[in-house]
Amino acid sequence: MTSTVPKDSLPDGAKVPSPLKEPGFRRLWLNSIGYFIVANAQRFVFGLWVLDELGRGEREQGFVIFALGMPALFLVLQAGAWADRLNRKHIVIVTQLGAAVVMTGAALLASSGRATLSWVFVVALLAGATAAIGQPVRSALIPALVNQSQLFSAIALNALAMTASMILGPLLAKLIDDQFGIDGAFWFQAILMFSGLLFIFGMTVPEHEKIDGEQPRVVKATFEALQHVVGDQSLRILFGLLVLSSITINPAIMITLQAYVKEFPGRDSGDAAPVFAVMGLGIAISSVVVMRKGNMKHKGAVFQRAMMVGSTAAFLMGRTTSYLQLVPLALLMGLAGGFFINMNQGLIQSNTPKELMGRVMGLYTLAMAGLMPIGAMVLGYAASKIGIGNTISGVAVVSFTVVVLTYISKAELRKLA
Repeated sequence: MTSTVPKDSLPDGAKVPSPLKEPGFRRLWLNSIGYFIVANAQRFVFGLWVLDELGRGEREQGFVIFALGMPALFLVLQAGAWADRLNRKHIVIVTQLGAAVVMTGAALLASSGRATLSWVFVVALLAGATAAIGQPVRSALIPALVNQSQLFSAIALNALAMTASMILGPLLAKLIDDQFGIDGAFWFQAILMFSGLLFIFGMTVPEHEKIDGEQPRVVKATFEALQHVVGDQSLRILFGLLVLSSITINPAIMITLQAYVKEFPGRDSGDAAPVFAVMGLGIAISSVVVMRKGNMKHKGAVFQRAMMVGSTAAFLMGRTTSYLQLVPLALLMGLAGGFFINMNQGLIQSNTPKELMGRVMGLYTLAMAGLMPIGAMVLGYAASKIGIGNTISGVAVVSFTVVVLTYISKAELRKLA
């Protein structure tokens, strides 16, 4: 099949047609709503399973979340290479079906009453493996389904699906857990995964361009993408700041914060759900701004400023003295996070050749998702020694310092569009 997506571009400031007018992207986006709800509910539900159901602490929580992300360290680069040569639609179907089966198994295990920390670790590994293979392919599909002028709007719409899931995922999981128990929360995820496949079955995906000669092996193919990233100074810095965020701010807020909420009087880890929902609202607001503006100028500067604001909000979260103080800070974090997510991914994709897109998105997923569980495990250990609040504030200081130095010294990144 051939692409029906026009590959034209528009001048800065021109009105960008909605990516939702492209049938393939529309189907992917509708599927992504449920997919991201599961992704965000998953970390939260595993946290409930460890912290509340098994009665363990933040160190064990970090251990399980590490298991959830560990497969990304070994599989995303392979998946990125597959995305550049195999049928991307088939990969998405198989991985989502696999995720649905794993969630079904988790529900049965939870209902049996025989779950131990070791079993939870195994389930997290299997769930992480399906995500590690599927996520780079999903990211690589976006520029294949829209034209260049629609790319930032498409990424913003994808971020809206993700942020809707940040609002709905933990809240729905908490409500279902309260009514039906932890096994009900996993059945909820399995049903969403199975039903989401209906959108993908009818999706038309452009074929890969023909490549003359023998295709390189995965290691060599991935090395080509790494060479491209390292050889481009702007991409190198974008990836560097993404890695920094993935081992500091992201695990501190998305994972360690759940254990932090449990420390406030009268609260349990499930009370982190409204905080995540407010954060998701903030990301949704800033994603709408990006979507409406389309080709805004100086995206590199916007990205770095957002990272500074997010680091500041994280520092203040670690200094809070009451649960209610977390709410406005979560909104601020979300507003900054929306610009961070959209600008970082959009700048990386707009500066990557189509033939390298899958492999570069494999590297992106490795940096974004594969490293966060490592950060979570390290932060969980640090929190057990110096306190959760001190740990969150400490990594925020590191993040803020690095991005400020980068902003001052790298003028070319500030001007990147």
